[in-house]
Amino acid sequence: DLKTLHQFFKQLIQSESLSFQGEPLQGLQLMGVLETRMLDFENVIITSVNEGVLPASSQQNTFIPFDVKIAFGLPTYKEKDALFSYHFFRLLQRAKNIFILYNTEHDVFGSGEKSRFVTQLEMMRNDISEKIISPKVVTSSVKLKEIKKDEAVLSRLKEIAKRGISPSALTNYLYNPIAFYKQKILKINEFDNVEETVAANTMGTVVHDTLDKLYQPYFGKFLKLDDVCKMQKESKELVTHYFTEHFKNGDVSTGKNRLVFEVANRFVENFLQKEIELLKDENNQLKIIETEKKIATEITVEGIDFPIKIHGEVDRIDELNGVTRIIDYKTGMVDANKLKLVDFTNIRDLKHHKAIQVLLYAFIYTQTTNFNFENGLETGIISFKNLKSGFLKMNFSSNYRNPDNEVTSKKLEEFMEEIKEILKELYDPKVNFIEPADLPY
Repeated sequence: DLKTLHQFFKQLIQSESLSFQGEPLQGLQLMGVLETRMLDFENVIITSVNEGVLPASSQQNTFIPFDVKIAFGLPTYKEKDALFSYHFFRLLQRAKNIFILYNTEHDVFGSGEKSRFVTQLEMMRNDISEKIISPKVVTSSVKLKEIKKDEAVLSRLKEIAKRGISPSALTNYLYNPIAFYKQKILKINEFDNVEETVAANTMGTVVHDTLDKLYQPYFGKFLKLDDVCKMQKESKELVTHYFTEHFKNGDVSTGKNRLVFEVANRFVENFLQKEIELLKDENNQLKIIETEKKIATEITVEGIDFPIKIHGEVDRIDELNGVTRIIDYKTGMVDANKLKLVDFTNIRDLKHHKAIQVLLYAFIYTQTTNFNFENGLETGIISFKNLKSGFLKMNFSSNYRNPDNEVTSKKLEEFMEEIKEILKELYDPKVNFIEPADLPY
């Protein structure tokens, strides 16, 4: 087929060499070293005088071993080097102006080492001048994008406040205000690409949906070991069902898609296995409150004359031994450091964006349920690529020996003070949307 032909063609063309053709009696002559024999020139320019190019590297494509060649007096690479050495020095014999060029960069054309012939020449003569020529790099100052907040932008922001800001939209604003402007103000959505292979977000959706479906019958109940064993039997069928739903035009029975399907399936299996380990200890009481729950609340911010709605979807709310847990699933890799927050004043830092998300969920949940903090509240992430660490909780302590995982109303108040500062900035007409200078990716 065409693809294979293309591969062969590329391989052949890489090993192909072209010979130059020129008018031998006038102008510039382009020739190989061996063509120069018995000819004299007034001006000589020799290019690529690098070790490995002139003389060529000692690797020779031959079936006759080096020792055999020596025993029978056959020419080896040493004779070849001597031949090129002779031609090189003979060419320089009667020339008036000689330019020898070599590349000092380590790249695909060589090691950046000058040829031994040049070193030899330098030892023989003292009338050689050496120059290193490099292109002049002119740096131009990059002007960062900046967008002013006009009437249209402000009215759209007001509309967003009414409809609701999600934690991911807020972290998106902190990460790159211009991206927030494009997605939320201009409503430019990412392209819906036709997927050849399953994208990461599709796999995430499948895992979320499967777990939601498995846990639905147990809302408001204490989970038993038998329940999870029952879920294990149903999980693979559900993963298959949701893959066909979200990945409509693709086949998950072969190739890369099969691998992604197996990974999603393994994620769910491992997750359920973790639940079994938890429930094997009879002291543990696990009550499922709800999964994939849409929650929302309104907050008033000083200086903004309308309420701002914050909404989100919590992947799971449960109660373990009386302590309520608000859990966000991540199919990517998350480690405990991402959920360590000692000082609320630096929550803008990129490494705290996941903490912002789970704390906002905790805040909205406590607001909507008139939560009693005496029972205890924890919020955090379960990372499917880091399942051995289990439930990664928010940690407010700098001492790694004594973690402080409890979410209290005081901590949420402090946290919301900082969130309100961010919202003030977002709704301030004088503060423009500015592209950050140091976007990591």
